[in-house]
Amino acid sequence: MRYLIIGVLSFVFLISCATDDSTVYEVGSDFIENNIQVRVIDTFTVKAGTFKRDSIVTANTNRILVGNVVDENLGSLSAKSYLQLITTNLSIGTNAEYDSIGFILNYDNYYYGDTTKIQTYTLHRITETVETEDNSSFYNTSSLKYDADILGQISFTPRPNRTTDSLFIKMDDVLGEEIFDKIVDNDINTTDDFLQYFKGIVITPDTTVNSHVLGFNAQITAGLEGNSGMRLYYSVKDDDSEDNSYYIDFTISSAAKQFNEIEGNFSNSTVGDFEDGEEIKLSANTNNLLFAQGGIGVSPRIEIPSIKRLSELYENATALSATLTFNPLLGSYNEDNPLPESLSVFVVDHKNRMIEQLTDIDGNLASAILINDNDEFDKNTYYTVDLSGFVENILYTEEDLNYALMIQYEDYAKEVHKLVIENDPSTNNEVKLSVKFLNY
Repeated sequence: MRYLIIGVLSFVFLISCATDDSTVYEVGSDFIENNIQVRVIDTFTVKAGTFKRDSIVTANTNRILVGNVVDENLGSLSAKSYLQLITTNLSIGTNAEYDSIGFILNYDNYYYGDTTKIQTYTLHRITETVETEDNSSFYNTSSLKYDADILGQISFTPRPNRTTDSLFIKMDDVLGEEIFDKIVDNDINTTDDFLQYFKGIVITPDTTVNSHVLGFNAQITAGLEGNSGMRLYYSVKDDDSEDNSYYIDFTISSAAKQFNEIEGNFSNSTVGDFEDGEEIKLSANTNNLLFAQGGIGVSPRIEIPSIKRLSELYENATALSATLTFNPLLGSYNEDNPLPESLSVFVVDHKNRMIEQLTDIDGNLASAILINDNDEFDKNTYYTVDLSGFVENILYTEEDLNYALMIQYEDYAKEVHKLVIENDPSTNNEVKLSVKFLNY
């Protein structure tokens, strides 16, 4: 039928206005008498709000996230990172001498917030085994017990755009010497021995400062070249080489054993506290704004309950295309918080559980694509989403699916950027759906 429709549409269109808030294109009326019309409707009622997912998997991202930011709309967000460390080298000769120990953090270019602010990181020793209770995965809501004593500390102004740059955090020599002695004395000669003694490290930020969240490389490699991990330095007596300096690298054991705990405090913010994952803050109650923030699961929810009624308008009709558009709030983005070229769109049910990622009518993934005409005032900057597959599914499924759409960053598990969407009837910058369909 779809190919027949395309053939019919190749006729000349005559345009006229309809009385039911739709635009009508009469197909081929110059040649033959027929009742075939293409209608465009863009007056759908859209129910839009913001909700927060219960949790997001933050393991297996290969990125350490650490920092703290405060936002008027979304409150405060802090990120700390947990790592289990191992080494492939557990051999040190008895003629060696301990020098020092430190932690290296290599930037991976990701940052969010004000990077001109000074931030302080502290290192702490994890005191429980890095394992999940149900053997599944670690989430942004996961945490592990750790010692309050500080193993190392650094205050710094970041330079995240320099991939060749890194942070070096000098660590407690008492710990360093103890690890060194245990390896030399063969008290630690296997990975299991080391993990029994040293469970891992957590990197925590100063949460009293509104600064930034930074990303650091967390690759699963044998060394720390361009990577992050712990390094123990030692020298060898009577070594005649020019560089009598040696080290052992302790790297992340597996991607599953490194995760980021990301917490939010929404009190005294525009959105306010979320009671549970089903609660939706309607845009009318949040200054006509919708919010997305990666890492913590804050997401816009767009529901269009009147789609199903399209099938009631005409006895014989089929949808040809459907497009959703929405506008980022002017002034909410800049060089430090740029608009992404595309956003992921997911289908969710009435309890905000993810069903699937959105696809078009041909089964291809459908993203929200940024359209920017480079207008001096950014007045025509918006996102567009192909909703053809979604509308067809709603129309031609007998049961009431009660589905909605969720907008989120493509890398939402490994970033904490924020997007603000305007949904204001007074400015005509509302979330809109336009459907073109054929009735015959």
